[in-house]
Amino acid sequence: MENAVGRFGRNVKALRLEKRWTQEELADRSGLTPVQISRVERGAREVRLTTLLRLMSALETTPDRLLDGV
Repeated sequence: MENAVGRFGRNVKALRLEKRWTQEELADRSGLTPVQISRVERGAREVRLTTLLRLMSALETTPDRLLDGV
């Protein structure tokens, strides 16, 4: 069973792929590192509020899309 962190990561990845961006592109746009993006998408890293806000801004999305199913 997938946990909340895993579902959040899946949502980030889906939104990134919708934009046809690589993890490196999302990292550049969000101010995070590609390693951080990878960990988030794999559900290997819980995110802080500041990371959530950076991802939301970079992906031009709303909290409900990132948190869908969490």
